[in-house]
Amino acid sequence: MKFVAEYVRIQVLELLRLPSFFLPLIALPAAFYLMVGVRADLPAEQILFSYLAFAMLGTMMFQFGVGIASTRNDAWSLYLLSLPVPSRVRVLSQLIAGLFFSVLFSVPLLVLGVANGAVFSVPPGRFLWGVGALILGGLVHGALGLALGYWLPARGAVPITNLIYFPLAFIGGLFGTWDLGALQPLHTFSPTGAWADLINSALHGEGNGLALIILAGYFLLCGAVAVWGYRRVEQTQYR
Repeated sequence: MKFVAEYVRIQVLELLRLPSFFLPLIALPAAFYLMVGVRADLPAEQILFSYLAFAMLGTMMFQFGVGIASTRNDAWSLYLLSLPVPSRVRVLSQLIAGLFFSVLFSVPLLVLGVANGAVFSVPPGRFLWGVGALILGGLVHGALGLALGYWLPARGAVPITNLIYFPLAFIGGLFGTWDLGALQPLHTFSPTGAWADLINSALHGEGNGLALIILAGYFLLCGAVAVWGYRRVEQTQYR
């Protein structure tokens, strides 16, 4: 755990020095929430948590999907690959750092939720369950972002990530509930759909075993692909 903590510290300090990284990820979800979310005809707490999930999804997808893909061949990343540290340590530290920034970037939305009363529209116990579901789903999508980061080509990372990011947010209902008709199973069995269903169940004080199983499956799959991708990059550089 000592190596994990040190890697997390390094990544947090590195990204905090890049305003171009964190300012858009802070501003975009808050702006969407003010322009669209507060006008949605849904319970206030559901809308707030949907946009919190949207903020976390963006952080995980772009920090990993774009960030890792675009920097994995620079001098610093190549140096880190040369260190005698297991791949699971590096991957786990990146996941924790991503979760840290996801929580940090959610603060403006929470402030807006306090201002418009959305935070107080659900009992404290259910609110905490909702936060737990939010963090759980954030870890799953962090694993997805890592998998993308270690497999996407550097030049194609931004457009490919956008092609995945917005459809996932739409299908998952992170902008509000949509009737997908015959395509409704896409929502149920997508990672964002299962995440949104788990959050909504938590806010109503209910369990959702199917959503948990789906998210666990995605986490194991994406985590394995991420570790495989990391080892592929490592072997490509130092074979």
